Amino acid sequence: MIVDIGNFSLILSCVLCTYIASCLFLGRALSINVLIASGKSALYAVPFLVAIATFALVYAFVNNDFSVQYVAENSNLEMPRVYTWVAFYAGNAGSLLFICLVFSILAIIVSNHVFKRAPIIASYSMGTMIIILTFFLAVTAFLAEPFQRLANVPVNGEGINPLLVHFGMFVHPPMQMGGLIAVCIPFSLGIGAMLSGKHGIDTWIDVGRFWGMLSWSVLTIGLILGSWWAYTILGWGGYWAWDPVENSALMPWLVLTAFIHSIIVQKRRGMFRMWNIILVILAFTLAELGMFINRGGPVPSVHSFAQSTMGWVFLSFMVFTMIISLLIFVFRVKIFNSDRNLESAICRESAFLAQNVLFVIVAMVTLWGTLYPVFADVASDTDLTVGKPFFDLVNGPLLLLIVMLMSVGPVLPWRKTTVSQAFRLLIYPFVSSLILIVFLIALGITQLPAIVGIWTCFMAVFTISQEWIKGSIARHKRGENYAVAIIKILNSNRTRYGGYIVHLGIAMLAIGAIGSSFYDVQQDFVLVPGESAKIGNYEFNYLNIKESNFGDRIEQSAEFQVHKKQNNLGGMVATRTYYPSHNIAATRAAIRSNPIEDFYIVPSEFDDDGKAVFRVYVNPLVWWMWAAGPVMILGALIAVSHKINYQQTVGTRGG
Repeated sequence: MIVDIGNFSLILSCVLCTYIASCLFLGRALSINVLIASGKSALYAVPFLVAIATFALVYAFVNNDFSVQYVAENSNLEMPRVYTWVAFYAGNAGSLLFICLVFSILAIIVSNHVFKRAPIIASYSMGTMIIILTFFLAVTAFLAEPFQRLANVPVNGEGINPLLVHFGMFVHPPMQMGGLIAVCIPFSLGIGAMLSGKHGIDTWIDVGRFWGMLSWSVLTIGLILGSWWAYTILGWGGYWAWDPVENSALMPWLVLTAFIHSIIVQKRRGMFRMWNIILVILAFTLAELGMFINRGGPVPSVHSFAQSTMGWVFLSFMVFTMIISLLIFVFRVKIFNSDRNLESAICRESAFLAQNVLFVIVAMVTLWGTLYPVFADVASDTDLTVGKPFFDLVNGPLLLLIVMLMSVGPVLPWRKTTVSQAFRLLIYPFVSSLILIVFLIALGITQLPAIVGIWTCFMAVFTISQEWIKGSIARHKRGENYAVAIIKILNSNRTRYGGYIVHLGIAMLAIGAIGSSFYDVQQDFVLVPGESAKIGNYEFNYLNIKESNFGDRIEQSAEFQVHKKQNNLGGMVATRTYYPSHNIAATRAAIRSNPIEDFYIVPSEFDDDGKAVFRVYVNPLVWWMWAAGPVMILGALIAVSHKINYQQTVGTRGG
């Protein structure tokens, strides 16, 4: 009964969204406010209906209702109950229902914000967003069919994908899916601005930047958590493999990064109007492409959902929305004209534009590398893969140039400057980072690409530090202590200094990637309990193995005692879990992490006598990648937050 109610609620929400989109578009086009108000009011019912559907499917999981096909495919009696929520979005149907739930809640929040802050574009923007939501609801209800029944009810289900049995799965998939779907918000705002004509082309700047930054933040969390999940459970000692599904989230992230920079130029200088519209269209198109790859597209990936024809539905919708968006763009192109142009090659606008172009180039290189195997297969029936070496070789230098521009652009004046002025602004960061690089070379850092990369990151760090120091000293001279000065500097221009904090996080991320890419050490060992081995400065003793049978899985845990330069680091446990029903093994690496390096042990296989093969890594500076995430998110939240008014109102009222 509850399952049937859930199915009915899902279908009803789809019908209701069709009505809402019609009200918003017709109401705005015909200037009928009653229709707009009706659509706005009806929107509040959508998340309620989708929540009923979500509750119904979760209820089926909790009660092991294997008559529901989706439950039978993604759960079983032995599955830990704590992973019921993960199992809910482990497959196509549940993940799409989750997306619809998040999307419908976002629609309410965005609607209230946009109608208040940018009423000129609100109806068209929300109408666009609701059309996209309607598509997702229709696909979920009529193609994915999360509530489809089985004629023959099995006694037990197939169980959750073993690779998803990880704490990170409670956060990474929701953030990744939420981030990809949130890209539609700046896209919808851009479409609304175009449809509203010349009065709307600049009206969307503030709301577009706000939601662009929030979408970027959610995608950032998803990407970093996904890297952490891969690092801890896939057992290959890495965190990024340029996998197609990884790339599908990275590409819109890159374009969104370009957008949240260039929208600042539009607000400050009235420039880049056309460019910003192109960026949001491109970001949304790439996000849709990610949905296509995730939903059974022809590009193989360890992260994608089960193969299905559903991916081609998303591809068709991507083509449709791209064509419609470009037609609107061409029809409205005259309203993008600006009476201002770049006045100099050396200015903040030029640096932002160069950085933007590089972001888009990296996204396009990643797109080509991701799709080229498909083109090769179609053209010549050749089975090819484009791997990590290609992406590292091509994108690595481009990303390094982006970090360099990140250290230069924010300190350059608007409009124009001279070479000598730019030199004076950058001389101290340049010299400071150079001195530090000399010190690192003396410690043994000799690989030229690594030296250049680390120097570039330090340039960014020292440039950011210089801005804080200069401002703090100026305020200190006026009588403020340094702690208060730093806080007030941040509050005086949250967009700017929040951006600096994000840039600091990017530099931390880059330092971690450079260190772990150029100076990692790995070695395989075959050991029996009681044996010891050495790698680098580490010595580890394989103590014993413990085996547990949980019905659906066999778990083998290897225990170690680890020393570094005669210092006892304590015990570590590495786990290998085999799932007979899936014929797959999941590993849980033993990791001891600090800001200098990670010591990483992953089991490959165990013999009956306890003899085992272990792959051991020493990964320098990986810790900085995980620390970068909170720093970047903090900076983004500060950048979109409101300025705090420190002025105290003096006086009394009413005694």
